[in-house]
Amino acid sequence: MTKTKIANLISDGLNPPAAGLIILGLVASEAAGSAVEALKWFIAVTGLCFMPPLLIAVYLVRTGRMDALFSNRRHQRHRIYVVGLFFNVLGTFILTWLNAPQLLTAALIAGLASIVSFAFINLWWKISVHASTVAALVTVLHILYGAWAVPSLSLIPLMGWARVHLGQHTAAQVAVGSALSSLIVLIVFTRYGGI
Repeated sequence: MTKTKIANLISDGLNPPAAGLIILGLVASEAAGSAVEALKWFIAVTGLCFMPPLLIAVYLVRTGRMDALFSNRRHQRHRIYVVGLFFNVLGTFILTWLNAPQLLTAALIAGLASIVSFAFINLWWKISVHASTVAALVTVLHILYGAWAVPSLSLIPLMGWARVHLGQHTAAQVAVGSALSSLIVLIVFTRYGGI
Protein backbone atom coordinates (compact mmCIF):
# COMPACT_ATOMS: atom_id res chain seq x y z
CA MET A 1 0.00 0.00 0.00
CA THR A 2 1.39 3.40 -0.96
CA LYS A 3 1.83 6.33 1.43
CA THR A 4 -0.86 8.23 -0.43
CA LYS A 5 -3.36 5.39 0.00
CA ILE A 6 -2.55 5.22 3.72
CA ALA A 7 -2.93 9.00 4.03
CA ASN A 8 -6.31 8.83 2.27
CA LEU A 9 -7.47 6.01 4.56
CA ILE A 10 -6.53 8.03 7.64
CA SER A 11 -8.06 11.23 6.30
CA ASP A 12 -11.29 9.56 5.18
CA GLY A 13 -11.60 7.20 8.14
CA LEU A 14 -11.38 9.95 10.76
CA ASN A 15 -13.00 12.72 8.74
CA PRO A 16 -14.64 15.58 10.68
CA PRO A 17 -18.20 14.14 10.67
CA ALA A 18 -16.93 10.71 11.80
CA ALA A 19 -14.80 12.20 14.59
CA GLY A 20 -17.69 14.48 15.58
CA LEU A 21 -20.11 11.55 15.84
CA ILE A 22 -17.63 9.63 17.98
CA ILE A 23 -17.28 12.63 20.31
CA LEU A 24 -21.05 13.03 20.62
CA GLY A 25 -21.54 9.31 21.24
CA LEU A 26 -18.85 9.17 23.93
CA VAL A 27 -20.05 12.29 25.71
CA ALA A 28 -23.71 11.22 25.58
CA SER A 29 -22.73 7.81 26.96
CA GLU A 30 -20.76 9.31 29.84
CA ALA A 31 -23.27 12.05 30.62
CA ALA A 32 -26.44 9.97 30.65
CA GLY A 33 -27.69 7.81 33.48
CA SER A 34 -28.56 4.84 31.26
CA ALA A 35 -27.97 3.46 27.78
CA VAL A 36 -31.51 4.44 26.74
CA GLU A 37 -31.01 8.01 27.95
CA ALA A 38 -27.61 8.18 26.22
CA LEU A 39 -29.18 7.03 22.96
CA LYS A 40 -31.99 9.60 23.34
CA TRP A 41 -29.51 12.48 23.78
CA PHE A 42 -27.24 11.21 21.00
CA ILE A 43 -30.16 11.07 18.55
CA ALA A 44 -31.37 14.52 19.62
CA VAL A 45 -27.95 16.14 19.22
CA THR A 46 -27.25 14.37 15.95
CA GLY A 47 -30.65 15.30 14.53
CA LEU A 48 -30.55 18.94 15.60
CA CYS A 49 -26.90 19.94 15.27
CA PHE A 50 -25.08 17.43 13.14
CA MET A 51 -27.19 16.00 10.32
CA PRO A 52 -28.69 19.23 8.88
CA PRO A 53 -25.30 20.83 8.05
CA LEU A 54 -23.99 17.52 6.70
CA LEU A 55 -27.03 17.04 4.46
CA ILE A 56 -26.77 20.64 3.22
CA ALA A 57 -23.07 20.10 2.44
CA VAL A 58 -23.93 16.95 0.47
CA TYR A 59 -26.61 18.94 -1.42
CA LEU A 60 -24.11 21.71 -2.24
CA VAL A 61 -21.66 19.15 -3.61
CA ARG A 62 -24.32 17.38 -5.69
CA THR A 63 -25.56 20.66 -7.18
CA GLY A 64 -22.02 21.78 -8.03
CA ARG A 65 -21.87 24.65 -5.55
CA MET A 66 -18.99 22.97 -3.74
CA ASP A 67 -16.19 20.86 -5.20
CA ALA A 68 -16.22 18.23 -2.47
CA LEU A 69 -17.62 17.52 0.97
CA PHE A 70 -14.32 18.65 2.48
CA SER A 71 -13.62 21.39 -0.01
CA ASN A 72 -10.01 22.34 -0.53
CA ARG A 73 -11.06 25.85 -1.54
CA ARG A 74 -11.11 28.17 1.43
CA HIS A 75 -13.88 30.40 0.04
CA GLN A 76 -16.26 27.42 -0.35
CA ARG A 77 -16.06 26.65 3.36
CA HIS A 78 -17.91 29.83 4.41
CA ARG A 79 -21.33 28.40 3.57
CA ILE A 80 -20.75 25.32 5.69
CA TYR A 81 -19.46 27.39 8.62
CA VAL A 82 -22.58 29.60 8.52
CA VAL A 83 -24.95 26.62 8.21
CA GLY A 84 -23.09 24.73 10.95
CA LEU A 85 -23.20 27.75 13.24
CA PHE A 86 -26.94 28.23 12.73
CA PHE A 87 -27.84 24.60 13.49
CA ASN A 88 -25.41 24.35 16.37
CA VAL A 89 -26.84 27.48 18.03
CA LEU A 90 -30.41 26.27 17.44
CA GLY A 91 -29.63 22.78 18.69
CA THR A 92 -27.75 24.03 21.74
CA PHE A 93 -30.65 26.31 22.66
CA ILE A 94 -33.23 23.52 22.29
CA LEU A 95 -31.15 20.93 24.13
CA THR A 96 -30.40 23.34 26.97
CA TRP A 97 -34.14 24.06 27.22
CA LEU A 98 -34.70 20.28 27.41
CA ASN A 99 -32.16 20.06 30.30
CA ALA A 100 -29.48 18.18 28.41
CA PRO A 101 -26.68 16.81 30.62
CA GLN A 102 -24.01 19.38 31.50
CA LEU A 103 -21.24 17.41 29.77
CA LEU A 104 -23.23 17.28 26.54
CA THR A 105 -23.85 21.01 26.74
CA ALA A 106 -20.09 21.49 27.14
CA ALA A 107 -19.47 19.49 23.96
CA LEU A 108 -22.00 21.62 22.06
CA ILE A 109 -20.52 24.89 23.36
CA ALA A 110 -17.03 23.69 22.42
CA GLY A 111 -18.37 22.94 18.95
CA LEU A 112 -19.87 26.42 18.71
CA ALA A 113 -16.63 28.07 19.81
CA SER A 114 -14.70 25.99 17.27
CA ILE A 115 -17.04 26.89 14.41
CA VAL A 116 -16.81 30.60 15.21
CA SER A 117 -13.02 30.51 15.60
CA PHE A 118 -12.43 28.48 12.46
CA ALA A 119 -14.86 30.53 10.36
CA PHE A 120 -13.04 33.71 11.38
CA ILE A 121 -9.60 32.23 10.67
CA ASN A 122 -10.88 30.83 7.36
CA LEU A 123 -11.36 34.39 6.09
CA TRP A 124 -7.57 34.54 5.66
CA TRP A 125 -6.15 31.07 6.16
CA LYS A 126 -7.30 27.47 5.58
CA ILE A 127 -6.96 25.88 9.01
CA SER A 128 -7.23 22.07 9.13
CA VAL A 129 -10.65 20.91 10.29
CA HIS A 130 -9.58 17.25 9.97
CA ALA A 131 -6.69 17.79 12.40
CA SER A 132 -8.89 19.92 14.62
CA THR A 133 -11.65 17.34 15.07
CA VAL A 134 -9.16 14.54 15.71
CA ALA A 135 -7.43 16.70 18.34
CA ALA A 136 -10.82 17.47 19.90
CA LEU A 137 -11.62 13.74 19.96
CA VAL A 138 -8.30 12.92 21.63
CA THR A 139 -8.81 15.71 24.18
CA VAL A 140 -12.33 14.48 24.99
CA LEU A 141 -11.00 10.92 25.35
CA HIS A 142 -8.44 12.15 27.88
CA ILE A 143 -11.07 14.13 29.80
CA LEU A 144 -13.40 11.14 29.98
CA TYR A 145 -10.96 8.24 30.41
CA GLY A 146 -7.68 9.71 31.68
CA ALA A 147 -4.59 7.51 31.28
CA TRP A 148 -6.55 4.88 29.35
CA ALA A 149 -6.69 7.36 26.45
CA VAL A 150 -2.90 7.84 26.14
CA PRO A 151 -2.62 5.64 22.99
CA SER A 152 -5.06 7.98 21.22
CA LEU A 153 -2.40 10.72 21.25
CA SER A 154 -0.87 9.02 18.19
CA LEU A 155 -3.95 10.01 16.15
CA ILE A 156 -2.98 13.71 16.17
CA PRO A 157 0.39 13.43 14.36
CA LEU A 158 -1.02 10.66 12.17
CA MET A 159 -3.81 12.90 10.88
CA GLY A 160 -1.38 15.81 10.59
CA TRP A 161 0.94 13.73 8.45
CA ALA A 162 -1.97 12.54 6.26
CA ARG A 163 -3.27 16.05 5.58
CA VAL A 164 0.17 17.43 4.79
CA HIS A 165 1.12 14.40 2.66
CA LEU A 166 -2.07 14.78 0.61
CA GLY A 167 -1.25 18.45 0.02
CA GLN A 168 -4.44 19.63 1.70
CA HIS A 169 -2.72 21.69 4.41
CA THR A 170 0.63 22.95 5.58
CA ALA A 171 2.20 21.70 8.80
CA ALA A 172 1.31 25.06 10.40
CA GLN A 173 -2.38 24.76 9.43
CA VAL A 174 -2.49 21.29 10.94
CA ALA A 175 -0.65 22.31 14.12
CA VAL A 176 -2.77 25.41 14.72
CA GLY A 177 -6.01 23.50 14.06
CA SER A 178 -5.01 20.79 16.53
CA ALA A 179 -3.82 23.18 19.24
CA LEU A 180 -6.78 25.56 18.96
CA SER A 181 -9.32 22.76 19.08
CA SER A 182 -7.72 21.11 22.11
CA LEU A 183 -7.53 24.45 23.91
CA ILE A 184 -11.20 25.21 23.22
CA VAL A 185 -12.29 21.78 24.51
CA LEU A 186 -10.19 22.13 27.67
CA ILE A 187 -11.47 25.64 28.45
CA VAL A 188 -15.14 24.83 27.82
CA PHE A 189 -15.13 21.48 29.65
CA THR A 190 -13.36 23.13 32.61
CA ARG A 191 -16.00 25.87 32.64
CA TYR A 192 -18.81 23.30 32.62
CA GLY A 193 -17.29 21.09 35.31
CA GLY A 194 -16.17 18.31 32.98
CA ILE A 195 -12.60 18.49 34.29
